Amino acid sequence: MFMATKGSGKSSSPMTPKAAARIQSATAKSSGGGVPKGSFAARAQSAAVPKVTQPQAAKAAATVLASGSTAKTSKAAAGSTLSQVAPKKVTSPAAASAASKGLRDGRTSSASKSAAGSALVQKSAPKKR
Repeated sequence: MFMATKGSGKSSSPMTPKAAARIQSATAKSSGGGVPKGSFAARAQSAAVPKVTQPQAAKAAATVLASGSTAKTSKAAAGSTLSQVAPKKVTSPAAASAASKGLRDGRTSSASKSAAGSALVQKSAPKKR
């Protein structure tokens, strides 16, 4: 679960789906029924919902792992992607680095790039100093 932050930038309490729904409801009431893209309400909703691997990305990752000609970096990203079907898993720094290398390599297949992108989206947030 992600942490909500106050104006000072310090973590306070976790953003729950219930709290995000309350914020979104209040925003919708005050703005004529809609929630503006990029608003605090939209960011709260995004923070409350865990990022998990979607079926299309999982299928691409499985294809990458089954291929005999796929590079180690692509397989590392694909393995990380498949492990994150459960909502509490995040990409490790080593897997994120492998995914980044795979995305930058011009020889990488579209399935490998899909798996790498999914892995990078699910990496843990950087720690605030």
